[in-house]
Amino acid sequence: MANASEMVQLLTALSSGQNQERQQAEKMFQTAKAGNPDSLILGLMAIISDESVDEALRRQAAVLLRQLVTKGSDKDFAFAKLQPNVKQEIAAELLRRFESMTNQKMQQKVGDIISKLAESVCDQDDQRGWLAPGQCGWPTLLQAIFRLADCTQNTNTVLCEASIRLLKDVVDAFKTEISAAQAQLGGVVQNSLQHQDVKIRCAGFVLVCELVGILDKKVWAPLTVTGPVLTQVLVQLCQANLQEEVQECLQQYLEIASVEPDFFKHQLLQSMEPAKTLATLVKTKTGLEEGIRNMAMEWLTVYCEKKPKWLAKSLPAFAGLALECCMDLMLEVEDGPDALKEWAERMDDEEGEEDQDELYHNGEEAIDRIVEAIGMEAVGTALFQLVGHFSSQDKWQAKLAALTAVKQTVEYVEDHSHVGEMAKLLLAHMDHPHPRVRCTAAHAMGQLANDQAPHFQDAWHSTVMPKLLQLFDDSVDRVASMSMSAFVSFGEELDNALMAEYAPTFMGKLVSRLQSSKHRMVLEESITSIAVIAGVIGKDFSLYYDVIMPLLKQLVLNAKGEKESRLRGKAFECLSLLGLAVGKEKFLPDAKDAIGLMLRTDLGTDELLREYIKEASERICKCLKNDFAQFLPHLMPSVFKSLKLEGEEAGAGNVATRADDDDNEYVEITGADGKLVKVRTSKFEELVSAVQLIITYCDEMGGSFFDWIQSTAQALLPLMASTDEAMLLCDEARSAAYIAWSKLIKCARTGALERNQPPTLANELLRTFLQRVVVTVQSETDPDTLKDVGNGLSECLKNAEPGSLGGQEVGQLAEQLFKLIDESFIREAAEQKSALEDKASAPAELQADEDEEDDEESENQCRQCMEEALGGLMQVAPEYFATSVLPECAKRLQAWLGSKQHRILAFFLGCDLILHLKELSQPVWQVLIPAVLQGLGDEDADVRTPCAYALGLAAPLPSFAQAAPDAFRKLGALLGGPVPKKRDDSGKIAMDNCVSAMLLLARHQHAACPQDVPAWQLVVNKLPIRDDEDEAKKVHKALVELLTEQNAGLIGPNNAHLGKVLSALAEAYKQEGLSNDELDIEIQNLFKRFPVQILETCAQVFSEKQQKKIQKMLTMA
Repeated sequence: MANASEMVQLLTALSSGQNQERQQAEKMFQTAKAGNPDSLILGLMAIISDESVDEALRRQAAVLLRQLVTKGSDKDFAFAKLQPNVKQEIAAELLRRFESMTNQKMQQKVGDIISKLAESVCDQDDQRGWLAPGQCGWPTLLQAIFRLADCTQNTNTVLCEASIRLLKDVVDAFKTEISAAQAQLGGVVQNSLQHQDVKIRCAGFVLVCELVGILDKKVWAPLTVTGPVLTQVLVQLCQANLQEEVQECLQQYLEIASVEPDFFKHQLLQSMEPAKTLATLVKTKTGLEEGIRNMAMEWLTVYCEKKPKWLAKSLPAFAGLALECCMDLMLEVEDGPDALKEWAERMDDEEGEEDQDELYHNGEEAIDRIVEAIGMEAVGTALFQLVGHFSSQDKWQAKLAALTAVKQTVEYVEDHSHVGEMAKLLLAHMDHPHPRVRCTAAHAMGQLANDQAPHFQDAWHSTVMPKLLQLFDDSVDRVASMSMSAFVSFGEELDNALMAEYAPTFMGKLVSRLQSSKHRMVLEESITSIAVIAGVIGKDFSLYYDVIMPLLKQLVLNAKGEKESRLRGKAFECLSLLGLAVGKEKFLPDAKDAIGLMLRTDLGTDELLREYIKEASERICKCLKNDFAQFLPHLMPSVFKSLKLEGEEAGAGNVATRADDDDNEYVEITGADGKLVKVRTSKFEELVSAVQLIITYCDEMGGSFFDWIQSTAQALLPLMASTDEAMLLCDEARSAAYIAWSKLIKCARTGALERNQPPTLANELLRTFLQRVVVTVQSETDPDTLKDVGNGLSECLKNAEPGSLGGQEVGQLAEQLFKLIDESFIREAAEQKSALEDKASAPAELQADEDEEDDEESENQCRQCMEEALGGLMQVAPEYFATSVLPECAKRLQAWLGSKQHRILAFFLGCDLILHLKELSQPVWQVLIPAVLQGLGDEDADVRTPCAYALGLAAPLPSFAQAAPDAFRKLGALLGGPVPKKRDDSGKIAMDNCVSAMLLLARHQHAACPQDVPAWQLVVNKLPIRDDEDEAKKVHKALVELLTEQNAGLIGPNNAHLGKVLSALAEAYKQEGLSNDELDIEIQNLFKRFPVQILETCAQVFSEKQQKKIQKMLTMA
């Protein structure tokens, strides 16, 4: 094998186009790698060094050698099999070849080999690649590189540049040594950035960026002084028209902005650089590749995302400059009849759509990201000025840019007057002569409807709906389909009483388009629009059902073209949504046909259609409930098949090119049997979908799924309990499987009850989870894995039969959960200590600021899931928990409440104690309740939420009377205070919990309410509540009950509150997040019980929408 001619023959055969010859060569290569790695590696070294050999073969040899010295499996890591003296010989020879090589491309290849070998020989945790036993590292390499990279000593500029780049590549491997070599490193950096050769300056640029990205902050801090020089180098590269090098430097800039944005702070404060230079690149329309302009825009965007608070406070002009760049890019749209024709005829899912007008689309994406990051308060003025300036221009591209800016940013607008101005601007352009302007106006209208629902629909439906209907007949089908898409967004949040008035006209138009159009996007959006109407008006859609259903079935049967997958999927989607709308009595016969069509559909690798069918089957199950059981024998085998992670055995492939293969369709993993197999990446998504299907079946069918529980459990168990590499990659599916297992426990309980059987199966499932999953994580340290297990355990316990665990089991589990929480605290403390040490020596401007990211979220979530599992134990065995575990909980509460960092966890624990133990939790109240009352005044909404929730849980308990007056006052101050901003989701949820708590206090502790706290008035002023959907349903149900009881406090003196309360209930009626089917019936019955004259006296309080909803409630049977 060491014979040069034999090696040349082997390399030639490995690239042969003849399968048999190539496969034979691959077999020889694998044999040599396994049995004679010395000769193989030395032979490849010889070929690399032999200038008489064809360069293509030398490059191929370099690729193979790089593979052989790269850390990997024992089978592939051939370098590890060599004797120490051979390893050292190869390392030394590589350095000699690198220094003496005259072919620049081959020199780079050798440098690549050296950097990979450096990773192997410097790995402290893997001794296989060490050059000598007991000796980690490569002592001669770093000094050799420093010598060759010093351009004051090395006059060979090509070698000097290659050496600087090699130094960049080994920074990670030699992090400690480089950190200690400050003087030598500083010399290389300084000399390279000042060198007359611009390519060496470029190499110095990328070296600095690599150092900043990898070294600790205190080590790279002195490099901030190079900032202006780096910007100068970038400008020089542009002037020299070295665009490939410019892109390389911009990529390095981007990486630094992502991982160490503080590097740029000082330079930005001094001169607004490099932002000004990059903005100039973005705005340069000629002479620059689009990729450079896009990367410059990306740097501006990323920096806004990484340092939004600092920029808003210290450099407000930055965001305005970035927005200008976005608008400039959005002008870059191809013009002319040919470009317009191509745009109009191209489907939005066709290949190439994302490549057209790339600059425009990047500007479009960037403006969204920038406004989201910085906030509308900081950039609103600049944004609105730009929109006004561009929309007032005559050029259609300028108007397109303005409308696009509205579309991308309307989500962040809070002022309703601004929303109104945006709506007027869009409506004014829906008749524009240019189709792309009309299309974008419609698109933006749909986005506005999505982001500002339901207020926008309530206020603008009479203006917007006719305009959308008009555009359904636009002469350009792409515009017509976009107007339908906008209708979908608008209609989804339109009240059903209003939609019922528009339905006849819109259904007539949509059916007409569905029957006459040949344009795929028009057909797709027509189907989706029909589905939205059905979803909104519900059973009233029965008027149209018999016409639409046959059309949909025909579409499924006929739409079999290669590009009609999405059309078929939307037909299945609409089919299932019609079923949900009209109910199972009318839908059941068609459901059988629909399931049959799904089963006969050959999905192959069509993941889009697979997802449509999966979601459609879930909706059909939701519609049919128990009657769906008849389809399970046909559906479950394919579900079980999807749960098996099977792959094909991974062969050697083409060893010459395997390392550079960029095919992301497959991933190679080692299975439980030790074999290397290839699995499609889409298989992991299929796994998740299969588990989600099981969850839906359990949720909707309950006890009717009983007969499938054991076979489903057998199919899920390998996914949950396996530790092989294949299953470890399925973290999302495994997490979902834990939840599915908890659903099986619930179905087993329900099914046993329906069959008059003991809950034996449910108990077996719970114990299996404890034995196969919980026990295995005792030594686990990954917080995300622990979080998933804790969440799964919590759900299993909550669905288990009370008393299903004995006292000893409960105690042991509680002890393990507390231990896991303690270990999480320890891990977090270690990470915090490490971070503090890293920053200790950094200058002031590089210390933590407003934008410091919270890296502790994973540990927080892990602990919260463990606490929720403790809540599950309380639910399973409340009496035992109260006597045996509560004392430990008291100690934990005392300790956690004393820490600002851990108090939220304490409040969660307190909530569970009150919820599940009721009065039995009183021993901890002396510590808990004062802390809860104090927490209500905390500036952190995430603290206020559990505190308010705890008060709501305690309010119905008689023993809470003593603390009730203080609770009334604290809640009253919050409810009478400032309203949370639109994008303050945490603040809004906290406020909803305060409303709920005040309602419960007023209902159960009214005698303790101080006279100066108008509890009922404060509650009524906040109705309806919308943001915490669980609390919303509880509050609205309580309102119905209190009105039924004629509660004087809620109704108010002389019915003062009645109109507002009825208005809130009318608003909540048929709103998915605010009500449910059972509550809808209660609300309807309540309105029917009220005398008409009382409703008439309240009419002035009701909006137009609410009046229509009330009228419909009163006329329904």
